[in-house]
Amino acid sequence: MIMERMSLENGRKLFHLTLGIFITALLYFDIIDVWIILPITLAGFLVSAIKRRKRMPITEWFLRRFEREENIATMPGKGALYFFVGLLLVLALFPKDVALASVIIFSIGDSIATMVGMRVGRIKHPLSSTKFLEGSAAGFVWALLGALLFVPPLEALAASFFAMAVEGIDFIKGRRVEDNITVPLVAGVTIMIMRMLL
Repeated sequence: MIMERMSLENGRKLFHLTLGIFITALLYFDIIDVWIILPITLAGFLVSAIKRRKRMPITEWFLRRFEREENIATMPGKGALYFFVGLLLVLALFPKDVALASVIIFSIGDSIATMVGMRVGRIKHPLSSTKFLEGSAAGFVWALLGALLFVPPLEALAASFFAMAVEGIDFIKGRRVEDNITVPLVAGVTIMIMRMLL
C-alpha cells in the first residue's frame, strides 16, 4: 500500500513537472497566453463536475494514474485544476518574467521536493507530518536554477526560498494548504517586493 501510494505520488509529480515546464515554454515563446489558459481551466472545472455524476472513459484513465483517491469522489482532477488557477493568477497579477519564474519555481520545486523527500527523506519537516527537509532543500536548489532563467539571482534566490518554505506547510488552522495556488503566488509576490526594495 505504501509503495503503491509512493508510485502514485511520483507519477503525479512527474506529470506536474512535465506540464509545468511545457506550459512555461509555451508562455515564454508566446504560443499561448492567459486567454487560452482561461477557457481550458473553465472546461476542466466543467469536466470535473460532470465526472462526479457520470463515468468518463478518458478521464477515468488519467484519474487512476494521477489523482489522489480522496479527491476522485469530491473534486476529480483537483491538483490539475488548482495548478491552472495558480497559473492564471500569476499571469494576471505579475509581469511576464515574474509569472514565468513563479510557474517554474512551483513546477520544479514542488515536484522535486516531493520526489526527493519520499526517496531519501530522513529529517521530518517541522511544518508538515508528511514532508522531509531533504526534499525541501532539493526543491529549493532546483527551483532556484529554474528561476534564474527568467529573473536576476537575488530575486530567484528569495522567491525560491520563500516559495519552498510555503510548500512545506501542510495545514493552517486545520485546513490543508492548496500549494498549487500559494506557492506560485508567494514566489511572485516575493520578486515584486524585492523589486520595490532594491
